[in-house]
Amino acid sequence: MMQPHEKWLSKAEDDLKFARLRLESAFYAQVCFLAQQSIEKILKAFLLFKGRLYPKTHKLVELWRLCREIEKELSEFNNQFKIIDEYYIPTRYPDAVPGSSVIGSPSKENAEEALVAAENIYSIVKNRISKK
Repeated sequence: MMQPHEKWLSKAEDDLKFARLRLESAFYAQVCFLAQQSIEKILKAFLLFKGRLYPKTHKLVELWRLCREIEKELSEFNNQFKIIDEYYIPTRYPDAVPGSSVIGSPSKENAEEALVAAENIYSIVKNRISKK
């Protein structure tokens, strides 16, 4: 039977695979959303693996802060979390709060950047978990 952190990683991996397919079809807002969702699941998996509970939040910056409290070396993505956090609401809802996204509609470059960041974070966290 899969451990809870393995279930979260599996869902994150599904999001990444689907995002990669959507990028090829030019669904950039959906790619950004899926990247955000994947990172959220990855960070929650890491917290569970470390025996911690995770807060019921979608805020990557908050989840990342909790992960860094456990392992300070996990710092190379600090700047990307704030940007990727901004994809959560505006990419999902047409009536999102005006000004809630500083980027407007995500571009291909935004989607590629978000997806690469998510894939890198997935790889790093999965490697850390598999080494323990």
